[in-house]
Amino acid sequence: MFRYALLRTVLDPMLAVAGDEGLVRFEFLPRAYQYHTHAHAVVRALEPEAELVEDSEHFTPLREELAAYFTGQLETFSFPVDLRGSEFQLKVWHRLLTIPFGKLRTYAEVARSIRQPNATRAVGQAAGRNPVPILVPCHRVVGRDGSLVGFAGGLSVKARLLRLEGHTLGGESRLEVPQLF
Repeated sequence: MFRYALLRTVLDPMLAVAGDEGLVRFEFLPRAYQYHTHAHAVVRALEPEAELVEDSEHFTPLREELAAYFTGQLETFSFPVDLRGSEFQLKVWHRLLTIPFGKLRTYAEVARSIRQPNATRAVGQAAGRNPVPILVPCHRVVGRDGSLVGFAGGLSVKARLLRLEGHTLGGESRLEVPQLF
């Protein structure tokens, strides 16, 4: 059985989906009204025959941890996660879990730490497919020159998370504003 709820955070509304072992998906929802449909799609992709129920109470501990994190009172989450992915993705995501609060790593450093120094791009792709951002801190991974690259919630959210953890980001010059034309 899977449970789901829409969590309102200081960043954006987020969809939380958990199975018996823990959180399987935690994602930003630009259109919060679609959370029911999206939760069903997530579970169908994971286990097509599984039961899915909306259960806001189940996520109360996660809400409390997020509130503490966003106010600077929590550095490590204890809400259980159930990571599901390829062997390589799991290796990357577990390595991301070891990046301490307030510290940064480059994609190349993560690749070297999993003993695959030529897999920098693959590490970036795995981080981009992180099913539980914030709890698995892919926002702590930056480009080799310290630039902010890639984040499912957008670079401005990544910058906010890093500032929350004490980073000045070397001034605004590293955060490039997207150009439409």
